[in-house]
Amino acid sequence: MLRLDLAQVPRLLEIEANTRERPQEARRMQWLGEVAALQESLRHITDNKKQADRLRRQADHGEVRDRRPRVRQPAP
Repeated sequence: MLRLDLAQVPRLLEIEANTRERPQEARRMQWLGEVAALQESLRHITDNKKQADRLRRQADHGEVRDRRPRVRQPAP
């Protein structure tokens, strides 16, 4: 899973605004597959915004963790 870069949050908000405008047109044109895809995109955007909020809170409290997998060294 990719980690969200907090510097990209403004771009995420632009994408969200654009994505929220499109379902109405898709419904009007009866592009039902497009409506479903836009709704799914909005769910992912919401998840990314929640992740950004968590990361921001962690950074504010100095709780940023290194989430890289740990590699154990073999015992001698």
